[in-house]
Amino acid sequence: MSLVMSFRIAGACAVVLSAVVACGGGPKADPSVKAARMAPPDPAVTCAEWVRRAVADPEIAVERVPAPVALDPPPLPKRLPKGVVDKSGRAEVRIRVLVDTLGAPDMTTFTVVKSTHPTLTKSVRAAVAKWKFTPAEIGGCKVPRDYNWAAVTGPAAASSPTSVKR
Repeated sequence: MSLVMSFRIAGACAVVLSAVVACGGGPKADPSVKAARMAPPDPAVTCAEWVRRAVADPEIAVERVPAPVALDPPPLPKRLPKGVVDKSGRAEVRIRVLVDTLGAPDMTTFTVVKSTHPTLTKSVRAAVAKWKFTPAEIGGCKVPRDYNWAAVTGPAAASSPTSVKR
């Protein structure tokens, strides 16, 4: 196809297109039909807003909860000292600590929910202070959130999902 012919076709298309635009180009709107009113979309929640909400509620529902990268150092000694386990051979410790947006535990918020012996508490506190966490996330934003952890040894350990088998 020659260059002249290409220009003629392009010119003809331009004439037809301008005629369609000038004439309205489509069916006329029905004046009896009312436009639907739509609510404006909610503004996107910013990361600063998610952090504000998480600070107000440390147990906020999140898409990803905080989790230790590794239990290093281990929270409990390999051999528990004499007297740490009760007569049935059971020992238990449950803690809660706030993990910040950088994945560090805020040890000022460290709380012992339950412990059967002070040695367990001391061992877990020392270990958790050194742990690195993946922070909680919501809406793609890292937020501070409580981390709950428990260890149960002995006869009740078989039925507990957070058991430590010895």
